[in-house]
Amino acid sequence: ASINVGKEGFLTSEQRDQLCRELSIDKKRICISIEEMREVRKNLPTTSSVGFVPTMGALHQGHLSLIENGVRDNDVTVGSIFVNAAQFAPHEDFSKYPRNPVEDIETMIGKGIDYIFVPTQSDMYPGSTFGQTSTELSTTQVVPKGADFMSEGSARPGFFTGVSTVVSKLFNIVQPTHAYFGQKDGIQVLLVRRMVRDLNFPLKVVPCPTLREPDGLAMSSRNIYLSKEQREIAPVLYKSLQAVEKAFNNGIRSYGSLIDIGLNALSAQNLDGNVFEVQYFSICDAVEGSEFGGENGDTLPDSNIMVSSAINFGNCRILDNVLVGEQL
Repeated sequence: ASINVGKEGFLTSEQRDQLCRELSIDKKRICISIEEMREVRKNLPTTSSVGFVPTMGALHQGHLSLIENGVRDNDVTVGSIFVNAAQFAPHEDFSKYPRNPVEDIETMIGKGIDYIFVPTQSDMYPGSTFGQTSTELSTTQVVPKGADFMSEGSARPGFFTGVSTVVSKLFNIVQPTHAYFGQKDGIQVLLVRRMVRDLNFPLKVVPCPTLREPDGLAMSSRNIYLSKEQREIAPVLYKSLQAVEKAFNNGIRSYGSLIDIGLNALSAQNLDGNVFEVQYFSICDAVEGSEFGGENGDTLPDSNIMVSSAINFGNCRILDNVLVGEQL
């Protein structure tokens, strides 16, 4: 489609109408305000199962697998595209985060999504202006207890408050029966499930397996930032997680030993420590998110374990995780 949405990535009603004409679809299928989305939801049959795939756009194969699962499992499927400023710290990549909503909408429609919610920042966070970031955008926040001390949370303080706040807003607006998230963002999946349980959202969170490039790198919208050399080294992250998984499956249950195995696998590719920074290497409880080791003792249980890590190349950070042991 020949529509230029500008750097903010929001559609005007004229652009939406033009896009719907070009795609030969009813304009009700693209909701550009909370009000429009609510109207659509109100008119769905009460017995319908409603799948929901929340995204920040810049869709890749991983997103498409979430959409395919949602479309397969539900009577109606809703996708959303919203780059959530509340989860970006002031120094992070909010302004350069890839935005191509027209292409993403075309992709979602092509994959069988029934309705797409593409709100503006001012609708989601009244009183805020584009370019403002961090959790300060919302006067009421959903704060997942302990998240800023967990692996990914400690690397990005406030991040999971921003995520939990926007996801709870989206759940309230869309009111899905099933919500689909990629396991690649493992702590996010864990915290969304915990929030749904603790705040009694009437829906089921459906985690979907991480999709990977042929060399094992987890698919991510941010992989486009990697240089050729960085891209060649990046699969070491997944290899380090696999090394821990293999050791665990071979009977090693010492937290300290397993952490060492993972860090050694990473440092083997990190010449002089100059190529990337290891932000964390974590082995945690896959249900509550608490880190093993320390006061929790060195011996791991046999089930519900997530091993996760993030490495930062300076211009781009990548994260990944594997679930080990039985997931109960």
